Amino acid sequence: MAAVEKSIRVEGLILTHQNYGEADRFVRMLTPDRGKISALARGVRKMNSRKAGHLEPFTVISAQLVQGRGSAWTISQVTTLEAFPSLSCTLESACFASYVAELADRFSDEDTESRDLYRLTVRTLRRLSQAADAYSVLRWFDFRLLDLTGYRPQLRECVGCGRPIAPQPQYFSLSLGGALCPNCGVLDAAALPISMRTLKFFRYYQSRPAADNALVGWPSELWVETDRILNAYFTYILERKINSSEFMAKVG
Repeated sequence: MAAVEKSIRVEGLILTHQNYGEADRFVRMLTPDRGKISALARGVRKMNSRKAGHLEPFTVISAQLVQGRGSAWTISQVTTLEAFPSLSCTLESACFASYVAELADRFSDEDTESRDLYRLTVRTLRRLSQAADAYSVLRWFDFRLLDLTGYRPQLRECVGCGRPIAPQPQYFSLSLGGALCPNCGVLDAAALPISMRTLKFFRYYQSRPAADNALVGWPSELWVETDRILNAYFTYILERKINSSEFMAKVG
């Protein structure tokens, strides 16, 4: 029988936190080697707490975790490795970062190696903290995340009949994960219309590196259609709504 670990050192990205009791807080972090970890930070809400500043969302930390009674981890020591304070400066930037953190949270598991997802999430937050065009960064993240998790949409051939997509308005199938030609699209009651121009941006962002995406951007007149399709696709995959997307739609 393997020995139970009582103390571990982890690197992690703080995804979210939740107050507990009068002065404590549970934090959820994404780690490269152990996936998601929830840990208790005791006394962190006290005015004199030295840990509080290290445990804010969107902060990359190094932490020593200890396990006492029960199975919950407790944070005994923590230091900041990288912080993105600009992401918390405005409601808009905080919403963007929350969107990235929420999807990383939904697509990760506990006790599962998540090195690629961890790198992608940290890199995206780093780019968001520096980029003037946050929208294109988020869409780059979306398509890299879909690739990484096995939900890459098929955008060049119809997922219904297999024929090449013609240069005309098409449909997007949530259940089949990709473009549908007009003939197949009308047979899928849940399929969403997608313009050829938006479909071309989907293809471009799916296949090109971040530097190219940043140069091209994403036309603002396509944002509504883009958001509708991608939010619906993520909701279908995860079987739940993306809270940060709904909040951004309300305040935006």
